[in-house]
Amino acid sequence: MSEFNLLESAGLPQKKKRDREGVITQEDREIAGKLAFDFYDGDRRYGYGGYIYDGRWKKVAESAKERYKLNPNSKVLIDRCHKGFLVHDLKQLIPEITVYGMHPKEYAINHAMEGFGRWFLLNSKERNEDPRIDIDPRLIEEKARDETSPFLIQADSREMPFGDNYFDCVISIENACSFPEEECRQIVREIVRVSKLSSHHCYIQNDSWENEEQKKKLLNWSKLCKTFLDMDQWKKLYEEEYYHGDFGFTIIE
Repeated sequence: MSEFNLLESAGLPQKKKRDREGVITQEDREIAGKLAFDFYDGDRRYGYGGYIYDGRWKKVAESAKERYKLNPNSKVLIDRCHKGFLVHDLKQLIPEITVYGMHPKEYAINHAMEGFGRWFLLNSKERNEDPRIDIDPRLIEEKARDETSPFLIQADSREMPFGDNYFDCVISIENACSFPEEECRQIVREIVRVSKLSSHHCYIQNDSWENEEQKKKLLNWSKLCKTFLDMDQWKKLYEEEYYHGDFGFTIIE
């Protein structure tokens, strides 16, 4: 196992700064836990406060390709894929690759690739050459959604609908820790089960802490976390479940 931050290239550091005071209430957590409109696109107290495509996942896709030697013959699973941004960007980067995104709720899948049309018109390097430049951004987004949605599956990470040793790479970001510990362990076991090479080409990222102040902030502000472990405890959990891949942490400062 190796500690690694797959998201660093996208400007997503391991440690997140939180400046506001106060704590998340149990009601806030219950609303966030539905993983529906409120979590993704509602008030910031419940989640992202608007989860739209912004291009950063392209760099994550490039990092994953390099780190895990992905090629057109690779099969990749994105566990809790949100709105499918990384699925889309991996397929754009390696057109013939097989990539599935899995999410337990329908909201994110039904709203796949939101914001892509606007981002494309504002930021795409091909915007001056692409004939779609004069097309309504909603049509561009619809095309991206149509290309991505067939590979998004509504399923439970605790019982993945894939055979043993099916994937060359599994990427799971801040998902397992959102379940109680035994179910969290079950998800890790499922990642090991569906991956090849004894999970060596996999990546798991979970919430954690290095000191008591960070632990306090996680306990106060986390909306979804249910397995609270420090970094050494996570490493021990992975060893106990025979996980051999990369791992990263999200830490609130």
